[in-house]
Amino acid sequence: MTDVTMLNRVAVGDILRRSASKNPQKTAIIIGEKKISYEQLNEDSNRFANYLIESGLQKGDTVATICGNSWQMIVAIFGIAKAGLVWVPINPGVSFNEKCYILSEVKAKILLCDEVFLQGKKEEYESMCQELLLIGDGVAPAEKFEHTLAHPHANEPEVELHDRDIVQIMFTSGTTGTPKGVVINHQAVFIASLANVIEAGMNKNDVATLMMPVFHCAQHTLVTSFIHLGATIVIIPGFEPEAFMKTVEKEKITWMFGLPLMYRAFLYHPSFHNYNLTSLRYCLYAMAPMDKNTLEKGINELTCDFALGTGQTEMYPATAVFKPEDQLRKSGSYWGTPSLITDTSIMGENGKLLGKMEVGEIVHRGPNVMVGYLNNDEETERMREYGWHHTGDLGYFDEEGMLVFVDRKKDMIKTGGENVSSIHVEQALVSHPKVLNAVVIGLPHERWIEAVTAFVLLKPGESATKEEIIAHCKENLGSFQVPKEVLIVSELPTTTTGKIQKHILRKNYQGLYSNQQV
Repeated sequence: MTDVTMLNRVAVGDILRRSASKNPQKTAIIIGEKKISYEQLNEDSNRFANYLIESGLQKGDTVATICGNSWQMIVAIFGIAKAGLVWVPINPGVSFNEKCYILSEVKAKILLCDEVFLQGKKEEYESMCQELLLIGDGVAPAEKFEHTLAHPHANEPEVELHDRDIVQIMFTSGTTGTPKGVVINHQAVFIASLANVIEAGMNKNDVATLMMPVFHCAQHTLVTSFIHLGATIVIIPGFEPEAFMKTVEKEKITWMFGLPLMYRAFLYHPSFHNYNLTSLRYCLYAMAPMDKNTLEKGINELTCDFALGTGQTEMYPATAVFKPEDQLRKSGSYWGTPSLITDTSIMGENGKLLGKMEVGEIVHRGPNVMVGYLNNDEETERMREYGWHHTGDLGYFDEEGMLVFVDRKKDMIKTGGENVSSIHVEQALVSHPKVLNAVVIGLPHERWIEAVTAFVLLKPGESATKEEIIAHCKENLGSFQVPKEVLIVSELPTTTTGKIQKHILRKNYQGLYSNQQV
């Protein structure tokens, strides 16, 4: 009987091989002045895969990375997949103890780390794995990641792979406790990234940014999507508005992904009109809603499409897209329409699926659902109660069947007998012309139970009083939604992907109202 393993497999490493076979000399990666062709990227990934196998690693073993965005990181991601191993990206920004916890939890065989992230812990990291490979200028040749690319075999290793084999384990931020390892198979990454090509209007001629951290699911899935197509990816190691605009002009970037805060930073930059940004045709944003003023300015002055993508590590993105044609037609926290590979419903109590305009938990089904949480069967089962994946997000479908996000279940503020969506208040705040970013939480209050509290970051060079901000909110919100207090701050606690860490604000300001009645 014919072995169909190679005939009908779905495997992440195959994505790069196929694009390299069709576009060998096309530029795959640009970083600074360095350019890497698809042929070279594929061969380097094969060499790393063969190195890993010859190092004694077996199918299913784990290779962890503590890295920023780099060409080496892309080579490693695909090399790990080609070898039938499991990639474990670790956020460089988490504590050393959390890094140690993750390395121990996954029993990492090899660790790839940027030298800058060692922070004097080299010996500790070496003790936790079979081999430590480093990226950086001050690294001895024998320890350098690049020495693995001198492996004599550039052909792809013959590894039996199946679509349900594990390809990566990504850990959640752990903001409410111990971080959870999200186990993801080849099928989820392959199909979700392929669906993005259609949903986000990508094409083979695109020149796309890699600006958000590739260790995060959102940027990783987009990189994979563009490699499906054989497009060109420009790695931008850190965001600075003017440097970013120079890169767009130089490389003629057509497709970008960034946070709303990033769009505001360059669209309102004093040098905005000094650069030719006409190559941009598609601008994706995520993690937070875009205020109407910035959205209109971006669409009108860049004359390109804007879209919002949503998803989560447990439900490989994108799960929904708020598309260009709806951006200015609909106002509010719209997530748009579910991805073509995703079933989305709204669930109420006891598993009941709700109708249009009824608020409940957003739940999904599809091939991009995680395998489960690593070593946590109880939590895995809780997340798939009633046969749906539970997101922890509240939302509803409007009259047209478009998905609207209300809030995270844990972020809904209960104040004076009313439920207030923190997202709704944040949207009102960022619509103020002087506000760069804002976050809203509920804090304990003797009278209100939870008091709506706003933390506001002003645009550079701007000044405003809390009374001015509150007056603006009174014009745009219901009386029970207006913040009881506005704190103007110089910075907001964020993750490396730009998400506001509301739990830190709750902890730091827990006693704000303990001696006052507002």
